[in-house]
Order: sequence, then structure tokens, then C-alpha cells
Amino acid sequence: MDTLRLVHAEAARAGWNAATPPARGWVPVTLPDIWTARWPEHNGVVWYRLDWIQRDARVPTGLLIDHIDMAAAVYVNGSLVFRAAHLREPLSRNWTRPHYVLLDAPLLHAGRNTLLVRVSGLASYHPGMGAVRVGAPAALRARYALQMWLRGDMHIFDLTVDIVMATLFGMLWLLRRKDTLYGWFALSSAFGAAYGWNFVASSPWPFSSTDAWMALHAALHMATAACFTLFLLRYAELRWPRTERALLLVAALTLLAGLMLPGWMGPRHLLVELPAMLVMYAAILGFIAFAARSRRVELKIPALFLILPIVAAVHDNLVQTNLIAGENYLSDLTSPVTLVGISFVLAYRFVVAMRRVEGFNAELEHRVAVANGQLRATLAREQALGVANARMSERIDLVRDLHDGFGGSLLSAIAGLQAQPPSAPRAQAVDVLKDLRDDLRLVIDATTHADDQDLADLIAILRHRSNARMELAGIASRWRCDGIEGIRLEPARGLDLLRLLQEALTNVLKHSGATRLDVLLRREEGCVRVEVSDDGRGFDVDAAQSAGAGLSSMSARARRLGCALTIDSTPGKGTRIGCSIVLVSEPPVPMPSACAGAATMPAQPAPPATGKP
Repeated sequence: MDTLRLVHAEAARAGWNAATPPARGWVPVTLPDIWTARWPEHNGVVWYRLDWIQRDARVPTGLLIDHIDMAAAVYVNGSLVFRAAHLREPLSRNWTRPHYVLLDAPLLHAGRNTLLVRVSGLASYHPGMGAVRVGAPAALRARYALQMWLRGDMHIFDLTVDIVMATLFGMLWLLRRKDTLYGWFALSSAFGAAYGWNFVASSPWPFSSTDAWMALHAALHMATAACFTLFLLRYAELRWPRTERALLLVAALTLLAGLMLPGWMGPRHLLVELPAMLVMYAAILGFIAFAARSRRVELKIPALFLILPIVAAVHDNLVQTNLIAGENYLSDLTSPVTLVGISFVLAYRFVVAMRRVEGFNAELEHRVAVANGQLRATLAREQALGVANARMSERIDLVRDLHDGFGGSLLSAIAGLQAQPPSAPRAQAVDVLKDLRDDLRLVIDATTHADDQDLADLIAILRHRSNARMELAGIASRWRCDGIEGIRLEPARGLDLLRLLQEALTNVLKHSGATRLDVLLRREEGCVRVEVSDDGRGFDVDAAQSAGAGLSSMSARARRLGCALTIDSTPGKGTRIGCSIVLVSEPPVPMPSACAGAATMPAQPAPPATGKP
């Protein structure tokens, strides 16, 4: 049994509620037909009537309708064989897929058979129906399967690829925010998937009208074109800020209009879709031309894939205008091929970039390892220098301690012995040696003592010993200690304070020629004020600081105590040396010191120290 293509039919228009075909108003038409060619403003129903001759009603016959736009009900010899879910708004969308029915007795009649198709449509969306074929079921089922694959399965495949690419390259863009081409490609794929749903959906849900659906569909077309154009610009490493802003603004405005003004924009969807097509194909042609002039292979490969949609668009337009014979469109086939090809190119580009990053990381790790080795060597050298400097500092401190303490005691002893006659008693020499022993013990105790030392105890020993020496030299000494009981200093700070005072007293004894000495230790807010003054001959401070080690040693000790040494001296007018030692933790205010007040010569001698230094 052969197949017969029915192209001659009759058509008559009716209202939305027409349940039966009209008796009059039939006009001859040729299928495929779009009824707006004769009824430009008609929204509603058009009935199509076709006849064919069936020789043997007992032989099953296939019926294939190429397409129906938008929704339809199909009757064969007065019997309903197919009906869309919604024949009124919101209309079912039967426009992309073919319709196949197997006809058998008792539907078929020997001789003339009549096919009636009730088509519901809107004038703005090309309402009508395609060609009709009747004949051998096997041949028509094969043709139906091919058209379902082209118009159904390929659209679903294209939609799936768009969703996968949008997800994949969206994640890649999140990993590499600077590579914005991945983000624009993901957005164009996402909008393309939403746009492609128009070729799969069987109803305008979630919208309540075909106008609302088509308005958003057109806006999505423009958004897809804008994002794909930006992707091509980024891939070609071109920056056209004004063009890019204009594209994004147009896309945003069309999306807003599609959502806010569906009743106006839906019927005028071609005003958006045609510019969107022009933008898309202009961007593709521009990229192909740019890649042809470039020597970069990474531009030429995607340009080859982008030639496919241009060739398909030319072919489909020629078919649609009947300039070449054919019924199938190539765009349904080339679109997923182009998308997958470009996706592979982008994936390869990403892999190459990641390999470069891995190589850079490996090189960076090597350089960091080399730098760490150099740093360790430098730290080792600095540690060795630090140890050497610490040893040198300890030696210098030892020299200063011997100079300020033991040296001063030795000087005082020598001066005392020289003042005595050659026949001085042996006991006096023993006392001098004991003084030297006590001073050496002071160095050892102050250096090795683990606990903080009471300032009053330290000053008492020094006061006793210095008064004895001053008395031998004929110098009247006056010590004033106000509120220093309870103040405890760390061993190192205590030794520095004693050595500072010892050096000051030794300078008075050795250089001043004074007859009177005043020593003040007074507790003030947060610190201890220390002053040593005499009525001696005075000196030039600048010359003295550059001439000897005594004043520099005192200044160094004052800095370690956390203060600055002040020296006030004028030749012929005496000398005053002082500093204010900051206390780390201020002790409670004590009762007035028992040693404060009266001018004294040495108080009762402290009991002689016993034991070995």
C-alpha cells in the first residue's frame, strides 16, 4: 500500500466555542497552511476538511499530520481520534510534534473518507496546520519516528546539554572568577535551556496565557544572544564596554517587559526575536572573521564549530521559503553539536590553565624550599652571632660590675691605707680585705639570686659601707630614704641600681674634692627617684662623658633600669646626678622610713659578714 500526501483541503473559520464545523464559509487551501494569510486578525477556531479514497476499508491505514498550531481535535469520518488537553486559553502546544493515528475498521469506509481537524490558534503565532499523509502504516510510522527524533528527542537532548553545560561551566567560573568567559557561557547555556523549553513544553504552564509564555520566550532569546555575544568577546580577549553595557541593558529591559507587559509583548514577540537573531548571527560571523585573521589555534577551532549554525540557518530559511525542497530543519541537529564542540574547547582550555597553575605551584614550592634553606642558614648564622654577642655582652657587664663595684671598693681601700702610717695595725688591713670580700659577694648574690630583693635592704648595706669610706675621706654624708620599704627589684635591676650608686659615690670620693654628700631615694608615683649631689669642684659634663668610662657605664645602667640619667654640674658649683626608676608593679605605700631625716655620719656598723665569697 502506497502513501498519499494530501495537500488540497478546505478551511472555514469559527468561534472559540464551535463544536461542529460550519455549514458555509469554506474556502480551498493548500497545506501546509497559515490562516493569517486570509484572516489576518482571526483568533479562535479554523476547521480544515480533507477527503481521500480508501479502496479497501479492511486494510489498516496510517494517518500522519505533520504539525498543528496550536491545539487541535482530529475527526475521521465523524469519529474523534485525537484531542488536545486544552482547546481554549491556555492552549495546548501541539505545534512542534507530528501526530500519528492507525486507522482501521470500522473507522474507515470503502470509498470516500473525510478528515476534519479543528485547530485553535492565535493570529500572532502562525496558526494553521501542516501536510497530511495517509497510507502504509509501516512507512508512516517510520516517518513519524524520524520526525519525533528530530523535533522531540533532539530538542530534549539539546535542552539536557544546555543544562549540563550551564551547571558545569558555572562551577568552573566559581572556581576561577577571573575567567569570566566561563560565567558568560554558563549564563548563555542557562538562558538557552529556558528558551529551548518552548520546543518541548506541551502547555504554557506556569503562565495563564499563550501571550505571557511567548513574551518570556522572546525575552529569553534576547538574553541568550547577549550572553553568548559577551562570551565570544571574552574568548577573543576583546573589550567593548559600551557595546557590552548596551547588550546587557537591552536584555534586562526585554526580560522586565516580558514579565511586566506580557499582553503587549507576546503578540509582538517578533520585534524582539528578530533583533536577537541578528545579534546572535552577527556575533558569530564577527568571531569567525576575527579567528580567520588570527594565527591562534584556540580561536580557529571554536570558529569551525560556529560555522554549523550559520549553514543550518541558511538552509532552514531556504526550506521555509520553498526555495529548496525539504521538510526537515538542520538547526535542530547542529545546535547540540555546536554547543558540545565549544564545551570541549572550553574544557580543554580549563585543563591547560590548571596544568599551568600546577606547574607554577611546583616551581613555587621549589623556590620556597630554596628560600627556606637560605632562611635556615641565615637564622643559624644570626643565632651564632647572637650567642657571640651575648657572651660579649656578659663580659662587658662583668667588666662594668668589677669597675663600678669592686674597683671602687679597691680604690677606697687603697686611699685609706695610703692615709695611714706605715705601721698601721693588721686589723685595719683585715677590715679592708673584708670590705672587698663583701663587695665581691654583693656581685655574686645580686647576679645569682633568683628572688626579687628588697630595695631597703640593698641600700642599707651600701649606705653603711659608703659612709665609712666617706668618713675616712673627710666627707660628711647625708642619706634620705623616703618610702622605699616594700619595694622589690629583680636581681639584675637591683645590681644595676647598686652599681649606679657605687659609681656615683666613687666619683665623689675620687674626683669631686667635696666636703658634703647628699643621697636621696624617694618613692614617687610609679617610680623611685634617685639623686646623688655634692658640693665639690664640679666638671664639664660634655668633656667628662667623652673622656672616661664611668659616666657612660652609669648611663648604660640607667637605660637598663628603664630611665634616663640626668647630670647637672658646673665647674666650682658641685654636681647632681639623678634618675627616676619606673616600678614594674607598684607596692603599697609604706610607713615613713626610719632612715629618713637627720644628717648622719655612719650609723652603727653592720655586723661583719662571715663566710667565704
